[in-house]
Amino acid sequence: MDNKEAFKQKLSAKLEEYKADFEKLKAQTKGAYAEGQLEGSEEGKTIRAKMEEAKSKLKEFEENSDEKWEDLKTDMEKTWSGLQNSFDKLKN
Repeated sequence: MDNKEAFKQKLSAKLEEYKADFEKLKAQTKGAYAEGQLEGSEEGKTIRAKMEEAKSKLKEFEENSDEKWEDLKTDMEKTWSGLQNSFDKLKN
């Protein structure tokens, strides 16, 4: 397996983890308080938008040639870091 494929698989797996974490947080907050539920909250919207951005970046990454993947790697890592930070902020 080449480095590009390994990196893509790592990011795909992490995105699936974020989706699962988001769904878990939604379930936990639904019963806690009606008005500020995660689903409709600003934090929820931010995380959902960042997950969509990460999904889009992953697709762009997959569609680029092997020669260009190193150039996209830093951008991808920045996107994933931002998503992780949003989750960490929400959990705390």
